[in-house]
Amino acid sequence: FLARKVTHKNVCRIHEFNRSKGTAYISMEFIEGESLLRRLRRVCTIPPAEAVSLVRQICAGLREAHVQGIVHRDLKPANIMLDGAGNVKIMDFGIARLAQENAQHTGTIAGTPSYMAPEQVQLQPVGPRTDIYSIGLLLYEMVVGKQAFEGENSIVIALKQLNETAKRPREIAPEIPARLEDVIMKCLEKDPAKRFQTI
Repeated sequence: FLARKVTHKNVCRIHEFNRSKGTAYISMEFIEGESLLRRLRRVCTIPPAEAVSLVRQICAGLREAHVQGIVHRDLKPANIMLDGAGNVKIMDFGIARLAQENAQHTGTIAGTPSYMAPEQVQLQPVGPRTDIYSIGLLLYEMVVGKQAFEGENSIVIALKQLNETAKRPREIAPEIPARLEDVIMKCLEKDPAKRFQTI
């Protein structure tokens, strides 16, 4: 229901939640295009200038969510749609939470380990800076062509999110601008206080 509170051109619009014969369903805006995941599988990397343009649109949509007090908590390429004109739509606020509710965590990890911030892995309170960490992971994958943290299973990846520093993007792809690398690495700080503080 939180998803309906976010109205922005870069967020997929939810029209209604309903039930029919015991089955819950959501009707939402139709977006003709492809997910960022599909695009990355097709092209592997996205040129830095285009990646920055896409991330700026993601940030614009997230900013509206954060203004409403909503944290997405599951930003990943599969949840980012790109239409034919290059417009971004953030999808699936399915596990989104109100920031002020985060202290009342149940004992369940919600999210996708490859795109989770350390505080999510540790079941600590999450907030807008949690989404900022995920932005760093998305941007890293777009310009480098691989995830910042990889492993044979979710537990290994979650432990890497907690304990390892990602290899600097320019070590893999030297053509990435130094300033962009700095932005990515600041987003990926383990301590939320060291990340950018607002989207």
